[in-house]
Amino acid sequence: MLAVLMLLGLLLLAACQSKDAVNETKKAETSTIHLMETGEIPGVNPTTADNSVSFRAINQIYEGLYRLDKDGKPELAMAAAEPEEKNGGKTLIFKIRDDANWSNGTPVTAADFEYAWKKVVDPKSAAAYGPQMEEIVKNATPILNGKMDPDQLGVKALDDKTLQVDLENPVPIFKDLLTTGTFFPQNQAFIEKQGDRYALSSDNLISNGPFKLENWDATKKTWDYVKNNKYWEKKNVKADKINVQVVKDTNQAINLYTTDKLDHIELDGEFVNKYKDEPEFHKTFTGRSVYLKMNQGKDGQKTDLANLNIRRALAMSIDKQTMVDQLLANGSSALNGNVPAKIMFDPETNEDFRTQNGDLLSYNPTEAKKYWEAGLKEIGKKDLTIALTAGDSSLQKQQTEFMQDQLQKNLPGLQINIKTVTQKASFTADVTQDYEMLLGGWSGDYSDPLTYLNLFLTDSPGNHTGFSNPEYDKLVLGAKGSLSNDPEKRWQALLKAEQILLKDNAALVPLYQGGRAYMQRDALKDYTMYPIGSENYKWMSKSK
Repeated sequence: MLAVLMLLGLLLLAACQSKDAVNETKKAETSTIHLMETGEIPGVNPTTADNSVSFRAINQIYEGLYRLDKDGKPELAMAAAEPEEKNGGKTLIFKIRDDANWSNGTPVTAADFEYAWKKVVDPKSAAAYGPQMEEIVKNATPILNGKMDPDQLGVKALDDKTLQVDLENPVPIFKDLLTTGTFFPQNQAFIEKQGDRYALSSDNLISNGPFKLENWDATKKTWDYVKNNKYWEKKNVKADKINVQVVKDTNQAINLYTTDKLDHIELDGEFVNKYKDEPEFHKTFTGRSVYLKMNQGKDGQKTDLANLNIRRALAMSIDKQTMVDQLLANGSSALNGNVPAKIMFDPETNEDFRTQNGDLLSYNPTEAKKYWEAGLKEIGKKDLTIALTAGDSSLQKQQTEFMQDQLQKNLPGLQINIKTVTQKASFTADVTQDYEMLLGGWSGDYSDPLTYLNLFLTDSPGNHTGFSNPEYDKLVLGAKGSLSNDPEKRWQALLKAEQILLKDNAALVPLYQGGRAYMQRDALKDYTMYPIGSENYKWMSKSK
């Protein structure tokens, strides 16, 4: 009898343990959020990042003096309080919060900001977005031009927790800038210990944001964001783990969503119409400006695309309205400028920037053909072959095929050869200017036209087109500096700059302002996205 009772007890205990194990597994599965990404993360070094995928990751694992709140407004983050202002607003004194730490437990200090900012403007770093500091942080412009030492940048750690920032002029958008990756801190001791391996895998990385990046290197198609228990506001970080996988095909994304393997997916084209009546379907607009970049040449070597009439012909030969209505169908709208609509408004009249500047390069196949014939005559050719580089997602493939058909149909003698590469390779081709035409775009870092126009300054690390215009440079740099205290004059300068970029020079082929159509589980809460700026996973959670 005793033996029987002992056996029954063991069986009962085993059953209870098995049930507990199942419950723990279910709990673990429930607490993990599953998201998709459009491509591999090329790298997560805030200094050298140059693409939306990298910045999306950087925004989850790092944090600057400010962070965007749920409504897209800057709120205090690493800064313990609003800065003390001196010198008519040109000098700002920030206190770094005492409970700010890196994920390895070392404190975040003012020196981390000084080190990171000076790296960004050092020409040796070749930081793509170093020009964000140009004409804003004191001495940034001559440093970026190699005429002054990076140590002379207007940033200084007065002590471990006190940071002094000196500006060329008080800048209305400066607080917004401080929420972007270019202004995030970096830990010098850790970086120097890692050497060339820094930020190339999760083993060579520390972070100070809501999450740590785990199970990642630059080749992986899956990775995890894991709650950073050293983060100062960890109590408001709801998700313990976010698993991300690269999904380039919409059909695949839908299959993963319907089998509960993804909690949020992006839709386009025919899939929008198929799922638009589903209760978990959503649509919104974004500030992403999508365009074709045209390589006019570099290092003194000009290409056929340096011809203005050729560029105008290309820019006017694509039926953008059909593209957004039939091919995308995700809330995108045809764009005939570089700065998107419905986000930035005249400080005096409150009129939308895009409405004020109007259509600068519209679809007009008749005029395009005239420019094309004139351009061919000027370069002494009867026909032209151009390679069009783009990423390998299903949507990008559809877009390039549509544009290939449009361009060849409207411009006799033109042959477009599509060059499909990985998303990472597309980013690299852009940065190295190793392309003829390239499908690209920019989502903006902050709600001001400057974030779109700043990219095309002469010799800007973000330019990569060969476009250069002294008047354009003067207007954009003025909007960053000397015009900062006159909002309306500054606004007019930015309007004029966009006209020079597109109407006068056709430096880009503007295509559309991006929309977002997506499926998202009702259980997923506070997936925070903005018209401009990277998504914010800080408050995201998933109910059981």
